[in-house]
Amino acid sequence: MGTIKSLFAEVELPGTGQAPDWVHLIPAGLIRGRDGRSFTLGDPASVVKASSLGADLPVDYEHQIDDPAQRGADGVVKAAGWIKELAVRADGIWGRVEWTETARSMIAAKEYRYLSPVLLHTQTGFEVLRILGASLVHRPNLPLKVLSSEAVPPSGSTEAGLPQIAMALGLDAGAGLDTILATLREGQAPDPAKYVPVAEVTALLRERNTRIAALSEQAVQRRVDDAVLAGVISPGMRDWATALCSQDPASFDAFVTSIGPVFGNLFKHREWTLPEGTGVAGSGGDAETIAAQLGLKADALR
Repeated sequence: MGTIKSLFAEVELPGTGQAPDWVHLIPAGLIRGRDGRSFTLGDPASVVKASSLGADLPVDYEHQIDDPAQRGADGVVKAAGWIKELAVRADGIWGRVEWTETARSMIAAKEYRYLSPVLLHTQTGFEVLRILGASLVHRPNLPLKVLSSEAVPPSGSTEAGLPQIAMALGLDAGAGLDTILATLREGQAPDPAKYVPVAEVTALLRERNTRIAALSEQAVQRRVDDAVLAGVISPGMRDWATALCSQDPASFDAFVTSIGPVFGNLFKHREWTLPEGTGVAGSGGDAETIAAQLGLKADALR
């Protein structure tokens, strides 16, 4: 069974002309009040879940909702604002408050400097179970962050999301701006042992590809030369064989295997004497055809 308790929390409101959107509501762990009472926030996530039931949590003045003696003669309790959202951080539970214009002006003028949460806790052990709301007060009790110097600035500030950024970087939620910036700079400076400039990598790859292409071209020429020497192709077929070997090595190999040394006799040196008057030179176009097949000039056989 829980009991409602109003706590005078030390949360000083800034006099900078703007009320903070995010306020520190409950510290984490063991909480010792200035009046001697102690409370425990052991499971902040469950408290936030139990407190977020769909309706906004009220922020009033001087705990008028819970203490009728603080109300005016008309008994009307006016809201100073509404807690729209709760969040768990390294130092406890924070709340995002939507202030009324009246409360904003009073905070700016430092007519109110402290905020006190209204809690539901166990009767024994004083374990915090739920947040019911908060109140602007003049008498602090709990050691909460002073809002005039707290880490979460008013809405619109570039530092409003620092806790989330810090946690995303693997830092403590309370890490300051300098620590976050230092971590970001470390991430922007690559380790020279692990990274190299893109231009250098591109040059190395270009050189490698050129070298591979040259080696591939040499290998093709050797294979074509071997086929010519083996009599599988004639010198006149060299260009065709080179193109085929470069574009489709498998087809070139299949051709070499299937055709056999049909031109083998071209490289067997033999001496013979042609009968007078029957030389190749007298055969006109035949001489040119034969010379072309042998890779010779047209007049070489004359």
